[in-house]
Amino acid sequence: MVAIIGTALHWSDVLVLLLYFLLILGFGVWSSCKNRGSVGGYFLAGRSMHFIPVGASLFASNIGSGHFIGLTGSGASGGIAVAGFEISAVHWLMVLGWLFVPIYMKAEVFTMPQYIKMRYGGERIRVYLTCLALTLSIFTKISVDLYSGAIFLQQALNWNLYASVIALILLAAFFTVGGGLTAVIWTDFIQTLVMIISAFILMIISFVKVGGMQQIRNLFPYAVAYTTLHNTTECGVPNQNYFSLIRPFDADLPWFGIIFGNGVASIWYWSCDQVIVQRTLAAKNLTHARAGCLVAGILKLLPLFLMVFPGMIARILFPDEIGCADPDVCYQVCHSRNGCNDIAYPLLVLRLMPNAIRGLTLACMIAALMSSLTSIFNSSSTIFTIDIWQRFRRNAHDWELMIVGRVFVMILVGISILWIPIIRAAQGARLFDYIQAVQSFLAPPVAACYLLGVLWKRINEEGAFWGLISGLFIGIFRFIWEYSYTAMPCRLEHLDKRPSVVRFNFLYFSVLLFIISGIVTIVVSLLTKPIPEKYISGLTIFDLDNPEKAIEIPTRPGCMHKANTYCDEEQPSSFENSSSDHIDESPTETEKKTLHFFETDDSTGICFYLKTAFAWICGLEKTDQLDGQSICSDRNLHDNTSNRRSITSIRDDHVSSWHKQCSYAAIIILSLCAFVWAFFTDYRIRLS
Repeated sequence: MVAIIGTALHWSDVLVLLLYFLLILGFGVWSSCKNRGSVGGYFLAGRSMHFIPVGASLFASNIGSGHFIGLTGSGASGGIAVAGFEISAVHWLMVLGWLFVPIYMKAEVFTMPQYIKMRYGGERIRVYLTCLALTLSIFTKISVDLYSGAIFLQQALNWNLYASVIALILLAAFFTVGGGLTAVIWTDFIQTLVMIISAFILMIISFVKVGGMQQIRNLFPYAVAYTTLHNTTECGVPNQNYFSLIRPFDADLPWFGIIFGNGVASIWYWSCDQVIVQRTLAAKNLTHARAGCLVAGILKLLPLFLMVFPGMIARILFPDEIGCADPDVCYQVCHSRNGCNDIAYPLLVLRLMPNAIRGLTLACMIAALMSSLTSIFNSSSTIFTIDIWQRFRRNAHDWELMIVGRVFVMILVGISILWIPIIRAAQGARLFDYIQAVQSFLAPPVAACYLLGVLWKRINEEGAFWGLISGLFIGIFRFIWEYSYTAMPCRLEHLDKRPSVVRFNFLYFSVLLFIISGIVTIVVSLLTKPIPEKYISGLTIFDLDNPEKAIEIPTRPGCMHKANTYCDEEQPSSFENSSSDHIDESPTETEKKTLHFFETDDSTGICFYLKTAFAWICGLEKTDQLDGQSICSDRNLHDNTSNRRSITSIRDDHVSSWHKQCSYAAIIILSLCAFVWAFFTDYRIRLS
């Protein structure tokens, strides 16, 4: 872990922190009282969010504390090429808004596995994707955010690791449990403002300190540690193409790999991951969802200036600490033998920021950590409640699902706290490489499953399933093989003795795995019978205007739970009412006891206040929500109007002026991205 010398907070820093917490608490409590009394209100914010908070929440959910530590450290290590991941994300945000969101909105889904169930049928794909999403959320997203937050809170400021991180986790869980997605989106909006303002102030101070953009370009190649000047290798020397976004033949970040390899992972992350897509589904209609993607796209251009360039400046100002290459020296500086790039952002904050502004920057890091955690907590609880709990409790009532969602958040909190010692033991040596590897090994088959599913009706459940399974085995095999070797701290070919197959760049491997999974999916689908038209009406991009409602695909009995599209039911039912046909409206004995607990007319004593507090936390302020109505009928009461409005708006928005303006704005933003790519590219690329 990073162990730089901490600093005592000035009273003005403490005051800024207190004001920040009061602002977030007040805003969180206010937003927690909105859209919290129904399943649609808790998990999708009542589908009533404006495009500005949707876009801010998309950005805040993506930019966690890991970005501030990781992007700044990568910029300090090798220059601006790492910003290509952020800039290319703008393209995939447009793909989300214009390709995937219209389909998801028309399908009226809460979760991504729920759409997969509608598109392919059966249960095995849905269960696999649900378990995969929960696993990635718990063991990658939460871990990297907690590690990065621990670097700043414990090491930079000498705060106790467990006390500080546990406090932040509990605060994040408070907003998620109390108000659901509405509270999460509105607190994300405030925290996005805090992040941008504080990071912008640090960027200005850093640029003034070093002397401007041209000085960064002139001084960065000479920002090497004293010990590096006396060794015989090139370890610790900045990449010679440090000021170029496009590096066609770079060993670590090849441009083609960033565009295509990262593009495959981006299809999964931006268009199929519950954390991101859930924000767009909370928009009041398709136009606001697309406008939210535009807002997030504009904000994604900022990390190059707010994080990557400050990382390069940190290396220029503190070369002996951040640029260390000798393992023994690095361990003395930051207690890590694999380099000290991760301390770049904390060093800038501690040594450059004035009093009070330092407190604002600390609030920025806390905001980044909290926004990511709240997003993960809410999205994971949504997946668990809708895709797992309802498999075992098909008769579950609205109040039961809201309670289960909140309880699962508390379980995630417990897992997060138990994960802290593992992060501490890992010491962050290969944590970010581990996260990237996991995504490149597991995401491509999922991306192929979703992309082919929304583009081509001929893809069926058999093809999608075996495409996922084949990609999973290949990805796990490559992951185990690669991590059975110890990577060299300085990745030069003459020092790296790993087999060439293992050294094959993970971005290129991501493209290869996507192609293999896609081929398997297509071949198996063509060799088996297609899904009849009535089962997939309106579930592909070329069939959005189909007025017919898709019929639920029956599931074959047995342990595999395959889709059964080869038989016609005598009385087929649509998804709108299919799950309610078999529900017994009479409450069970347990439900009767729960109803009696809430309906007992006792307006005095501690029991009354305990029941009132418990009901408020669970979003059950009104006892008529416990009247025994089923989840399906209750969902229809609360959400059916907004759902059908979204279906109608998909057709109406195609001719509306707002829809056209969003499309024009998307073209302008993509053109701006092309300009950034071209402007920050050194056309004298060195091939050596």
